[in-house]
Amino acid sequence: MKMKEIAKKLCVAITVTAVVMYYSGFGINAEFCKGASAKKPLAGQEYIIRTKTKGPLAKIKKNYSESNNINDNKQDLLEENNMISLELSQTEVKELSVDDNIEFVEEDAMVEASTQNNKIILNEKKPHKKQEKVNKKNSSGHEWNVQMINADKIKKNKLKRKIKIALLDSGVDAGNDISLAYSISLVPGEEEMTKIFMDGSGHGSSVASLIAAEDNGEGITGINPNAEIYSIRVLDDANQAPLSRVIEGIYLAIEQKVNIINMSFGLNTYSKALEEAVEAASEEGILIVAAAGNTGDNGVQYPAAYDEVLAVGSVDKQGEVTEHSAKGEEIEIVAPGELVRTTGFLGTEMVSSGTSLAAPQVAAAASLIWERDPSASADFVRDLLKESANLYGEAESYGSGLVDAEYALDHYDEFKKNTNSRGKSEQDLRIEENKEKITTFEDTGCVEGCWYGNNHANMVSAGYFNVREGARFPDTDKYIDKDTYVFKRMSINPWWHGYYKYTNYIKAVIYATRMGDAIYYYGKGNQIKASNPNYNNATVMLSDIKYMDNHNVWANELIRIKDINKNNEKAQAQKETVGFRRAFIWGMAIHAATDTYAHSVRYQGKLITHSTKVNGVERADSTEVCRNRYKDAQKIASQIMERYINKQSLSVNDLILPQAPTDYQIFNLYKNVASMDLNAASRVSSYSYSSSSK
Repeated sequence: MKMKEIAKKLCVAITVTAVVMYYSGFGINAEFCKGASAKKPLAGQEYIIRTKTKGPLAKIKKNYSESNNINDNKQDLLEENNMISLELSQTEVKELSVDDNIEFVEEDAMVEASTQNNKIILNEKKPHKKQEKVNKKNSSGHEWNVQMINADKIKKNKLKRKIKIALLDSGVDAGNDISLAYSISLVPGEEEMTKIFMDGSGHGSSVASLIAAEDNGEGITGINPNAEIYSIRVLDDANQAPLSRVIEGIYLAIEQKVNIINMSFGLNTYSKALEEAVEAASEEGILIVAAAGNTGDNGVQYPAAYDEVLAVGSVDKQGEVTEHSAKGEEIEIVAPGELVRTTGFLGTEMVSSGTSLAAPQVAAAASLIWERDPSASADFVRDLLKESANLYGEAESYGSGLVDAEYALDHYDEFKKNTNSRGKSEQDLRIEENKEKITTFEDTGCVEGCWYGNNHANMVSAGYFNVREGARFPDTDKYIDKDTYVFKRMSINPWWHGYYKYTNYIKAVIYATRMGDAIYYYGKGNQIKASNPNYNNATVMLSDIKYMDNHNVWANELIRIKDINKNNEKAQAQKETVGFRRAFIWGMAIHAATDTYAHSVRYQGKLITHSTKVNGVERADSTEVCRNRYKDAQKIASQIMERYINKQSLSVNDLILPQAPTDYQIFNLYKNVASMDLNAASRVSSYSYSSSSK
């Protein structure tokens, strides 16, 4: 038996496997279980238990403490697969490890480690001499990475067959130039997280944009805007997650009947529980794509290292494998992953690096192939991607080569014909080897940084991070017990959630920004000097901000922001200043403004409520119900953001859409706007609605 295989077996036998996910550029790294050198588990650590049958689960739940790694949005898919995450002492671990009803016990906690793996690459190819077409500067309307994989040459799909791609990531912000078919958070405390600001770090939105950002002349365009994105948030704001939450996400993707799963994170050692979830997805005909990892010569991470997963490495603008890209015999294909432009918070453009960005480009190319024939198998798509790739380097770095979307589609029919006729034992190529010139660049036009919209001169510096956190804050309530709600719950705090029923949400948004401005111009704690727009609930909003002053909220949130943006020097240099407080409160105001489109909308003659669900998601928060409202909410957020950046006061007109929607109405909009500006109210009368019957 190989030493790597022995290490794998040992890892299961000692019943200790752990997961660490941390932010590294835009590649996610996680390390766990290194056999005898792993840290000893402490009392109260969390473990994944799998029973041989369903019967013992009920007894185990009764006798042991269940962990809280997955929020109430879960659908108990772990339990359906005879698994559960428990909080156990070392004594309890030993008890369960010798229980005949238990298949395995794995640690669901965080320890550092590193091991190898033993995946075998099939259909080996020999590299040829690299041929390239060098561009001094990217003068094309397409992003450099899209040109390098020849996705800019793909004709639009007239059949409009939609391929479903599940992103297990940090979430995707709704309305941000990416159409979402499904969106949910499994992170504890985020059961009510608004879909507009679902992504706490920007990682998931960046990944999604590379696949499916719309071709609308704004920002970047994804490789396949026709793909349907199923966003499953498993990584928290710091891009961390316990293994149990990742596994629940995989089973949820299976339940949603997706075609492709993309995972832009990794683990350094083998996990039996994760492998079984991956195998289950593969058995359902799902193509699983994962980032190989930013580990360089230290080996390919899991889940990319599993046989069932297409492992993706990254190359730079010259088409050369990047230094950080994982190397090893498990690499199957590569794609651009250094200084790649993506979509970020509220329409910003972000430039980042990592295998995390390479993987979704391969998933997108796979979806283009699959659109030709949705009845094709995942193995067919995977094999065509690999055999059509351009291999000009060693397999341990490049796998089968650089993904080439155009070459794959041009040889689709030939590959299909040869695949159907070849013998199972044959290992020869089924299409002519791809020796085309690759498109490389001396200057891509991409440098690391963030810009607001299309105006690159108007940079968002410290406020960008702070506004994002402020916009997500009202849905979390981190500083109080679970039965007390200072900011959370629209029925209790309607002024922070755009709820028509108990407040004038227009005045609430404007007053929030005025409190932020008062702090900025008069100093910390001086929000009381904000001018009151004759708003009945101004007093309670003021007391909420005073609560933040008195409970160390500002300092704690600054620590969180720095933790989320570990590798961003600007974020690390921030201090708890009046500018920080203004940014955070303006973010809370943006939350209130955009929540109006979730909680105060009438669609197809009925109020969109939380009482019914669509595919397991409450109707008011479902991106499948009246999708335009999320795009419109993002427009409002962008208008508010422009005032924030330019240090201008917010006006009623900033809370009005540039064009009136025709497919939905907003409750009491005319009434609320008219209370401040009658002329502005006339602009919203067509999409305002008021009725006691709703």
